[in-house]
Amino acid sequence: MGTTDVAHADPILIGKGLTKIYASNGSDVARNAAVDGIDVSLMPGECLAIIGESGSGKTTLSRLLLGQLRPDAGQVAYQGSPVLRGSAAARSLARDSALVFQNPFASLDPRWTIGRSVAEPLLAAGRRRSGHLWHRRQDGTDLADRVAKVLSEVQLDPDRFMTAYPSDLSGGQAQRAAIARALVVKPRILLADEPMSAIDVSARVGILHTLQSIMAQSRQQADPSNGMSMIIISHDLGVVQHIADRVMVLSQGRVVEEGPVQTILDHPSQSYTRQLLAAATL
Repeated sequence: MGTTDVAHADPILIGKGLTKIYASNGSDVARNAAVDGIDVSLMPGECLAIIGESGSGKTTLSRLLLGQLRPDAGQVAYQGSPVLRGSAAARSLARDSALVFQNPFASLDPRWTIGRSVAEPLLAAGRRRSGHLWHRRQDGTDLADRVAKVLSEVQLDPDRFMTAYPSDLSGGQAQRAAIARALVVKPRILLADEPMSAIDVSARVGILHTLQSIMAQSRQQADPSNGMSMIIISHDLGVVQHIADRVMVLSQGRVVEEGPVQTILDHPSQSYTRQLLAAATL
């Protein structure tokens, strides 16, 4: 599991009293809190695992934190500034965060090579700025070189995979490519939402090692406040025990318990957490 020395740093992301309410069965009368008054913080270079069974509110919470959903109550702050619709903090958070989803093939356009898919976030950023093209130089580095470098970081051989298509890849390889696509923009916050649940067990081990390597590189920053942070969403404590620094356990939209990963693993205080531990797969 990860360890990180960020005691002197301020949280990069804070949620206070976050609440999101949905109508039940389309009724305005019957309302259900998917997330109910949650406080959460994320430190630079930290890996926070949000754990819970299906419907516990973990994905809703992560999307509230990244500004993709508006809370019905509470507030998110990024680098000390409130994340409000149209605010500079909201734009910065959107620019500085990247996502890895459960199904890697949904992140990869079947018509594009892997190299083109991984490059797309950089190309989009270039178009927003000044119309950068594939072979234009960005920050002194050729775009194709950037893509090759990030593919290597996720253990995909650029010579083989730059020109491959998603249909040529296994599930594990596709997820590595999706992770590379997220990493190519050098995000400050990486959200991995159930990144291993759609692939087989042997591929999960490889993806886990890839995520461990990514966090290890982040923690080698000379300035810990510049390290990439990760939020990993899972129902499986067996997966996150190998990578997370801290665990937040959710049930029915509320925090059941939270703390350092080893503390939660060794001394779970709630029967719900013990049930998650008993069902762990890695």
